[in-house]
Amino acid sequence: MAEKKRAHRATYSTDKRNGGYIIRVEGPQANQFAGREVPVTLKNNKGEHAEKLTRLIWAGVDKESGANVALYAFEARPKAEAGSVEF
Repeated sequence: MAEKKRAHRATYSTDKRNGGYIIRVEGPQANQFAGREVPVTLKNNKGEHAEKLTRLIWAGVDKESGANVALYAFEARPKAEAGSVEF
């Protein structure tokens, strides 16, 4: 059975205004994922994380590729604790 190809692709992107990271979604209905959890491809293309998109920041057409694109804020997760370090 062939795996169904996704119509949208989400990746991490740097937030040039506020610093940190945001999620960039590319696809035909890129602006309709606020409030949903989506799989986000890592920058090295070696896996993905599920992230909850909290709000739409911007939506429009990419100047270079001509594709529909949307930028989203996402829910921050607490960093995994490394455990206690003995002195």
